[in-house]
Amino acid sequence: MPADDYKVTVVSETVLSLGLKPGKSWPLQTSETSLYLTEYRDDARGSENLLEDDAVPVATVIETPTVMHGGSKVIYMTGSKQFNINGTGFRAKDVTLVFDPPLERDADYILSTKSSTCLILTLKTGRKWRSDGNPGPLKLRRIDTGAGQLRIDAQYGGVLVAEVQVDLGPHGVTVESTPEQKVYQSQKKLSVQGHGFNTTLALNTLKWGNSLRGKGLNYTMTSASSSRLDLELEPGSKWRAQPTNLPGPLILLAVNAGAGLVPVGPTEAKKGRVVATVFEDPAITPNFGLTVYQTHTHELWLSGRGFTRGSANTELTFEPALTMGIDYVLMVWNRTHVLMSLLDGRKWSPTPGVLRVTSIDTGAGPFRDFTPVVVANVASDADFSATGLSVVRSTSQTLYQTAAVKQLTITGTELCPDARLEFSPPLGRDAYDVASAKPTELKLALKPGKKWRSEGGVLSVIAVECAERVELAYGQGIAVATILPDPTIVASERRIYATYTKKLVVTGSGFSLQGTELDVDPTPLTSYDVYSVETTEVTLSLKDGQSWIPDRPAAKKEDESLGSIVVTKIDTGAGEVLIDNVVVAKVYPDPEGAVCDDSCEWALDGVCDEETNQGMRSWFDDDFGGLYAYDDDYYGGFGYYYDDADDFLAPVCVPGTDCTDCGAAHKGPDDVEDQIECSNSCQWANDGYCDDTRTSGLCALGTDCHDCGPASAGNYTTWDDDGWWDDDAAYWDDDDLVENYFEYDDDAKPGPPLPKTVGVIKSTPNPKHPILEEQEGIGGIFMIVLEAIVVGIGATMCTIGSWFAYRYYKGEKLPFDFNPPREDDEEAWGRKKFVSGPAEITPDVTYSGGGGK
Repeated sequence: MPADDYKVTVVSETVLSLGLKPGKSWPLQTSETSLYLTEYRDDARGSENLLEDDAVPVATVIETPTVMHGGSKVIYMTGSKQFNINGTGFRAKDVTLVFDPPLERDADYILSTKSSTCLILTLKTGRKWRSDGNPGPLKLRRIDTGAGQLRIDAQYGGVLVAEVQVDLGPHGVTVESTPEQKVYQSQKKLSVQGHGFNTTLALNTLKWGNSLRGKGLNYTMTSASSSRLDLELEPGSKWRAQPTNLPGPLILLAVNAGAGLVPVGPTEAKKGRVVATVFEDPAITPNFGLTVYQTHTHELWLSGRGFTRGSANTELTFEPALTMGIDYVLMVWNRTHVLMSLLDGRKWSPTPGVLRVTSIDTGAGPFRDFTPVVVANVASDADFSATGLSVVRSTSQTLYQTAAVKQLTITGTELCPDARLEFSPPLGRDAYDVASAKPTELKLALKPGKKWRSEGGVLSVIAVECAERVELAYGQGIAVATILPDPTIVASERRIYATYTKKLVVTGSGFSLQGTELDVDPTPLTSYDVYSVETTEVTLSLKDGQSWIPDRPAAKKEDESLGSIVVTKIDTGAGEVLIDNVVVAKVYPDPEGAVCDDSCEWALDGVCDEETNQGMRSWFDDDFGGLYAYDDDYYGGFGYYYDDADDFLAPVCVPGTDCTDCGAAHKGPDDVEDQIECSNSCQWANDGYCDDTRTSGLCALGTDCHDCGPASAGNYTTWDDDGWWDDDAAYWDDDDLVENYFEYDDDAKPGPPLPKTVGVIKSTPNPKHPILEEQEGIGGIFMIVLEAIVVGIGATMCTIGSWFAYRYYKGEKLPFDFNPPREDDEEAWGRKKFVSGPAEITPDVTYSGGGGK
């Protein structure tokens, strides 16, 4: 930088001030350039360079931002939910805007930097674009991209970025959430409830959370009133296309009733309104070749698609008639398989013949397009043997694999004490003892260290040999017991609060979907309900007004545990099994003054909608399996300046109002932002650098927990990423994109914030980047394989080189010569000497006849 571009002023013995001269500029080679002081000379002390060290960085020069005039851009006071500001020099971090009238970031709007030339502003729910509520111009007066607030067009009081107008009547359109409206994928009709719709059919346009398009592409709007829109699906289309994500909500994001698209839910999170719950079109695969016996066959597997369980269970109608709960029980294994188990004393059919399924209901009513299918051929039971020996089917008898709670009882006729039993799956005679024997009953006791079955399932007797071997049910066998997997509980040190934590997840194995009971201590059974049961997970829900640890003295400190939750007994259907007091959680007192309830409109939806969970929300797309298919022009036209906000999601609830989904996250009701102890709500959380107020201050204290540690105990170093970006300005987005370095489970349920004792990145003088600290996922596997290949090639080359060196040292002949013959040594190369002169030319084409050559 030439010396005549600036003026030096000595402010004090320790401070020099450099003032830029008019018409000059600080040097800028890229979008961000470090300015180094390389020489310092004082005429009074000679002309030599007085800098003791090498060049010293004294400043970072960034591009001067500019803002484009909004022109004729019009937005509505609350109807327009988003608009963009164009210009130059915008940065991913450190952007601050000052408006006239004043607007407060994160209170009135959310700012997202799409690129260096585009800023996207999203209006928060319940706010206005002009704080005074009056229509008029919205001006940007100052902008700060990291080098201080810069006045924008000060001569005119700022740059006009938009003209704010009063909301039009159609901006008042609303939509009711109707998840109770259940439809199948290809069901013909669907209705949308609300008010403010345009009674002129053609003036209504709907914007969905997936790729549904109206106007005859996917569906047609058949009728419209001020409170209802009726839709009819086009042939070959579906309300939601991806069956693996069903049952699932059909989300309506916005409605255009004549004045532009109006969002019907909180736009900053794109939650929209659930207008229906969509179920997969069910079907059952025919099975003409399957034979079952009237009573001896215990289980019948059905395959197909669209099967559901839980609150929307699968119901089937059979011919001949079978009644659920009386003749059989049904378990949905997954969306493509169900298992039917015949109850004791019942028959698949009163007479031999064909068993058909005539209708199916997976949650949205009987499926109208279902065609009856044959699922089995019912055969007569096997005749008794001439000796009169028989075995009675008994599937209601349940036993654990190893737990010696009960003995196995086999009932029948003409049974002998020394009967040889053949089981399916095979069970050796050395696995059990005959505890008692009668002609009508055998009782077997399992020996220590043995199992009735290697895994859960039905235990059948396929043959009994007394005087002679009698094969049962033509070799298929007769079920005598249902063996349940041994239940286990996994110990956990998870941290929960006494009353603010509403759900406790207990993990293990062998849990029964049909019913699992747990005894936990010291929480009484009257204080909680079993919320859900999976094969490896049981969720307990605390009742209102109850505590996980009742009648315990309060801890002296918030970090002092009130006690532990232990599991003492478990029953998955075959009797109670004692558990050796496995600890599944530690209970801590509720944070003092904590505010935690479920008053948020979107509470209890399984997704944390508070500020404590910002950036950790994801939506499954029914068409692509990824993010919802939001258009780049999300609210384009009609004054809605949405522009490519596909990757932007934000909190929509006040902190502390989505307690069940988020947990108790705050220390007190006031000044919540400064009192958050530990969360990852910072926009740049999980990027390997601490970004809260203890370092750069880009985020609030305690909101970058992964990188900084809890607010009261840091685990970070003073190394900052921003100071080392002199040569990688083009990689800003990659530097702070969390998904590049971490993988998240979309189905994971959000829980309470990390405890104070948890720190992910430990203090170190030279911290590693998270991708090097923890190589997991596909990227980590690729790097490991790549390293192995490089090391393997290097080892191979070293081995070959060592072998050649050894042979050369011993004077042995090598497969090549270090001194090859000269190029002109024809004999050595084994080549014939070339004799110059004319040579006979062979034509490429020959002709017959005419003497042609």
